[in-house]
Amino acid sequence: MRSLTPPQDENTDGTNRKSPPISFLPLRPSSPVSPEAIPISGPPEPVQSFGGHEAPVSQPQRELTPERPLVPTNAADWEAKKDIIQELYMNKNLILNDVVNIMLQTHNFKATARMYKGQFAKWRWTKYNKSGNSSSGQFKATKSRPTRRTNSAMVGRAMDHVAKSSALHGRRPPSQAVQLFRLLYQNEDSFQVESTLNAYRGYIATWSERETPWRSRSEYHSIMHGQENSILQNVSIALDHFRKDRTQLGGEVLRKAFLQIEDAIATGLDIQAIWDCCLAVPQLVLNLGWTDILLIFTRYLHQLTHIKMMGHPIATIARNVYKLAQRDPDQLQLYIDKGWKLWIDMVGRVRGEQDHVTIHLKRGYVILVNPEEHIVKNLINDFGGSVQSSLAERGEVMTTQRILELEELLVRMYIPLFQVSAQASMRAQIMLSGILYRIENKPNNKGKPVNCWDYLDRYLFFSAYHFLASIADHNGNHAQAADYRRKSLASPKDQFWIQTAIRLEEYLQSEGKEDEAEVIKMQREQVPLLEYYEHPDYD
Repeated sequence: MRSLTPPQDENTDGTNRKSPPISFLPLRPSSPVSPEAIPISGPPEPVQSFGGHEAPVSQPQRELTPERPLVPTNAADWEAKKDIIQELYMNKNLILNDVVNIMLQTHNFKATARMYKGQFAKWRWTKYNKSGNSSSGQFKATKSRPTRRTNSAMVGRAMDHVAKSSALHGRRPPSQAVQLFRLLYQNEDSFQVESTLNAYRGYIATWSERETPWRSRSEYHSIMHGQENSILQNVSIALDHFRKDRTQLGGEVLRKAFLQIEDAIATGLDIQAIWDCCLAVPQLVLNLGWTDILLIFTRYLHQLTHIKMMGHPIATIARNVYKLAQRDPDQLQLYIDKGWKLWIDMVGRVRGEQDHVTIHLKRGYVILVNPEEHIVKNLINDFGGSVQSSLAERGEVMTTQRILELEELLVRMYIPLFQVSAQASMRAQIMLSGILYRIENKPNNKGKPVNCWDYLDRYLFFSAYHFLASIADHNGNHAQAADYRRKSLASPKDQFWIQTAIRLEEYLQSEGKEDEAEVIKMQREQVPLLEYYEHPDYD
């Protein structure tokens, strides 16, 4: 394995910022690479010489500071743990005191038995009435109360066995609640998957209720300064360099992705960074077969979050994803598949099925993961309801601005993952072509200029051609992509056209397509500015 030494006087992003060195990187997916190839920033590890080669000396792990338990204060806190509590209390049929202890010691969730009972009443969960029979409710107990006590006794004996076995081998036994929780799963890897999803679930629920994602920004500022690639996009570019034996370039771009992670942590993780680091990048790298890069990335994220974000859910997620990458890629894939559905279910539950973020996540899911019929069937109707609600609340200008930002995210979050599935590109093109055919052949649209169409039809027309162009660019068909973009702007130059043209110009400049961007700029400058710039932001 050859060593790569990047130039010391320049960076690919044009800055003088120094990045952590990469001692070696892979030339192809099958080549072995140690996870220690890309160390995180910080004090260098002590090294010891072996036959002229230096190797790090192992250091003892420092003790983690216990996280402060979460005391639920709102519905989102409970919703984040609902599936776990249901599994323990209703499906596994544990007594409430056991549930309280497990949730506190294993999930850092602190609530009293009375708080649980109050929440069960809100969820309409019941187990028993005075006669011992199941009463009406959303769920029913699977066993009678005496059998449940017998099960608790059996579990207690099993935990005693675990404790004695640990003492026999000189290990400190885990807490009783942790032992009990682990016994509920088939093996350690299953426990890691569920533990990771539980941490993810809590973060998504909190974000869904409290955050307003992807706010508007000044369009001229964006055009002037451009927009750098996302973490996922840079990792994808790096893998492409490695595949083509451009190892030096691949290493530089991968280092840039690592610096982006450091910046995201230093400034407060935004939701796109969470998505990239905890789901999208592991999915991309795992499915392309770059197991060495997978270990490097997950180890880096684990060590960085352990140092910088101890106690944050992403630290738990990063630690468990690294363990799964080391031990069982199949279980990591299971986490990824469940992670997609977790995003859709949690955001949909908290924000609603017609929320723009919920719809955005479903669009990616049906193209990249699983075109579930019931999701595909309702997607356009849900999107139409979302648009109509936004039009009534914000007006056409701000609605256009809001959903154009999601179109930008659609490209940034999903296009790199088209490499994962050979069917994704074809599936997307078939879906989008079908949408265009139905819109253009509607009786109310035939023979009329685009600006006379219903707002939803007009937006879907632009969106379909814009995404088709992005797919064509991804597949290397740049002439076809340019043709699609021309069609997306084939309408009279009104307010909607100005907003979409600005977005398209920004996208082309960020992709280095200066000539195509200049054509749109010249057309745009011939149109007087309308009311759009009187409203630079939205709520």
